[in-house]
Amino acid sequence: MPAVLHPAVERMLKNFRYDHLPPALQKVSKPFHDLAHQLAETLSGPEVTKALDSLWESKNWTVVAASTAALEGTAPTALPTTGDVVHYRLTAADADAVNKRRTDFHTSGSASERTGFVGHFGNRVEEGDTFPAVVVRVWNESTVTCNLQVLLDGTDVYWATSRAEGDEAGRWSRKVGA
Repeated sequence: MPAVLHPAVERMLKNFRYDHLPPALQKVSKPFHDLAHQLAETLSGPEVTKALDSLWESKNWTVVAASTAALEGTAPTALPTTGDVVHYRLTAADADAVNKRRTDFHTSGSASERTGFVGHFGNRVEEGDTFPAVVVRVWNESTVTCNLQVLLDGTDVYWATSRAEGDEAGRWSRKVGA
């Protein structure tokens, strides 16, 4: 580390503070702060000031990009973890599987005879219906997929395996009403 930082370097380092930003933007800005201080502490000469100036410009554009993404609802989210509640949109195959289990319970007579058999019953579901789901396992593959316990409108749940994030049927989302 240089014994004394050049006044221009000291001034530049003040541009890298991030504590005034919202938490999501702090995460984006902090790596630039850390790198700026590492450069200033290990290098010297006029090139350091130029490097810090370029790094500051990059940091500003990165924060603007992250801020814009957040406003547009396209900001990357943290990876899901076990226990998170997300929203899952049923596919046609999902709805068929759920409805078949529920029909089988009634067709077998177990529902009306009260045999003690625990069956599946609840309101009919359709492709595109969205239900809350609890993340029970996260797979870190080329794309993050999750196993979900989908909380249906009835006495049962649906196990949706290896489902990726997205807004279409067969995917989970953190957005309400997706």
